[in-house]
Amino acid sequence: MDCPLAIVTDDGDMPWSDSHSMASEGNSSVVMPTSPLWANPVQANRMDTGQLSPISTELEIPPVGVAASSVPTMIHSATSSCAESWSTSYSDGAEASEEADHDMSWEKNSDDVLTVPKIEPLEDDGFHMDEVKEAPRTPMPEPNAAAAPQTKMKRPRGRPRKHPLTPQVATNKVAKGRSKTGCITCRKRKKKCDEAKPRCLNCEKNAVVCEGYHEKTIWKSGKEKAEEERQKRHSLPHITLQPIFQGVETPEDMVFLNHYIHHLSGVLTVEGQHKNAFKDMLLQMAVEHRGLMHSILSVASRHIDYDTPYGLKILGSNPKITLNSLLTRSQFHHNAAMEKLCEPVGNENDPKHKTSLSPRYGQMLCLLLQTLAEGNPNGEHRVHLQAYKNLIQQSPPPDNAFLIFITEFFQYRVFADELIRYPDMHTPRLATEDWEPWLEIQPARLIGVADGLFHYLAQITTIRNAIRANMAAEVDPVVDYTSLYRAAEIDSAIREWTPHWPPGDSRDRVGLLYKQMMWVYLFRTIYPPSPNSPSTLFTQPATSIIPLSPTSQPHSARTPPSSERPTSSHTTPPRAESPPPIRYPPHHDHRITIAVDESLAILDSFKPSDPVQTLLLVPCLVIGCACFAPAQRDRVRTAIRTVRGYTGLRNCDRVAEVLEEVWRLMERGDWTRVWDWQGVARSMGLDFSCA
Repeated sequence: MDCPLAIVTDDGDMPWSDSHSMASEGNSSVVMPTSPLWANPVQANRMDTGQLSPISTELEIPPVGVAASSVPTMIHSATSSCAESWSTSYSDGAEASEEADHDMSWEKNSDDVLTVPKIEPLEDDGFHMDEVKEAPRTPMPEPNAAAAPQTKMKRPRGRPRKHPLTPQVATNKVAKGRSKTGCITCRKRKKKCDEAKPRCLNCEKNAVVCEGYHEKTIWKSGKEKAEEERQKRHSLPHITLQPIFQGVETPEDMVFLNHYIHHLSGVLTVEGQHKNAFKDMLLQMAVEHRGLMHSILSVASRHIDYDTPYGLKILGSNPKITLNSLLTRSQFHHNAAMEKLCEPVGNENDPKHKTSLSPRYGQMLCLLLQTLAEGNPNGEHRVHLQAYKNLIQQSPPPDNAFLIFITEFFQYRVFADELIRYPDMHTPRLATEDWEPWLEIQPARLIGVADGLFHYLAQITTIRNAIRANMAAEVDPVVDYTSLYRAAEIDSAIREWTPHWPPGDSRDRVGLLYKQMMWVYLFRTIYPPSPNSPSTLFTQPATSIIPLSPTSQPHSARTPPSSERPTSSHTTPPRAESPPPIRYPPHHDHRITIAVDESLAILDSFKPSDPVQTLLLVPCLVIGCACFAPAQRDRVRTAIRTVRGYTGLRNCDRVAEVLEEVWRLMERGDWTRVWDWQGVARSMGLDFSCA
């Protein structure tokens, strides 16, 4: 503590020592510098243990042998403290030569004057006081500083505790929570992990494979995440992924394409997925031809029925699409396909002309299928069939395999159109009796084209048109000798016709069904009803005489023996309500009933998932128009529903509508219109393809 000391003397001359003299006389004060305690710690210790100076203790001790007036009186500075010790020293030129043993002692000179202790400098010449830094001291409160106000503790309520609670003192040890940053293996094993990187040492010590650590994730709020996404979008360059297939650009297009590949192409073929020409040929061309791809997507979109569980599943499994978006995209593909189809063909010598012929035939095929899928009743299918016939005569496709495929496909529909088309001047006849294929259709996929069976269908239709004209002109007889002679030839040819399919192929049985169907069509054609002959009404007992199936045995009504007759002691059970009578046409022959039952037995033998369901709609129409019994009609209804469920083509509904009207006319006994079901379809405004 650096504080000056003021020494006041009573008289003028008072010597301190031999080598010191006061510079002032009289009542003068001398200011003496003090040295801090840290300047010489040894002296400080000695001062603490040695004799205290009377000046430092301010005690009035009379000096020995010296008058009291000669002792200087020590007066503390106002800033000095009584609790601190101090030391004084003088430095004159004469004192510089004296040796000191670093003792603090009080010495008396010859005049018995109290000597002020002094501190000698160290002998080290390199020591400088300016380089010495004061150590930090503990702050001491000032004696005059006002005490901080203490908060008054609130006295708790109630009586004081006899044994007060021990106050909880916070310890310096901080409890560490459970770590969640250990390796995956230790966390699974619920062991303590040392969290060493890259592998945990605990796992290596226990010979366990360390699975590493989870990636550190920093929690972020929704706004922060949105801001990061926005910055990423702005920072990254904008790219546009072009469609890998031409025309397939939206999620709706992918739905249509998947439906065509996995569903529609399978129900259109009879061979199965391993020989599917609708994928192997059409889809391959569509990859390189935009117009054909639009046609494929258009027919696939029109084939989906969104009211069925399959359609609802498509809508539910694709959150990005809606029913309106699917319908809008479907119409877009239809318009784009028609626009591409109506483009001019070009010069025949142009190389591009030959490469574009096959996709053009593919577009015609898809548009024809679209009329079947929609069940179009306006005869649009005939427009595409006529376009095919015109183009095939001028420019057949260069690929022979594709030529055979489209020839069989289109010609099958051309012959089947004979069963619905009503002959007039507005609808030209497409089928011809002398049609021959361009190339040998091998291998055959359908029935009736390559094997020549549908040639007989065209010949029977010619006889039917002649009989219809005779009935309209009231010519008697309506069936002339020429028609009967041709019918006999056709009957012989049908009996000799035999299908040739590999063993185990369901088309072998379908061929027998087609053979029976052709005979029923011929029989119904050459036996038209007489306009004036009454119809025959059979009740239920009479029907038991005519067998309803080939396996049923005819039996006659017999009188039960007396042993089987009920006696008077037994009450007669009530008679069940008799079924409605079956109305048959005049001069009905039971041979047609047998043929119908045999055909229905073949129809019932096919499984609902059999690919030959695609070929059964034509027999359902011909056989259904000859079903006079209600039980036979129910079996035809079931067969049509099965075909509709397998193929998904809505033209099955049009066939069912025509048959229901024909059966209603049977109940009324209008046999002339029942015979002419083409006229019935025309009166209903239905002109569709029944294939």
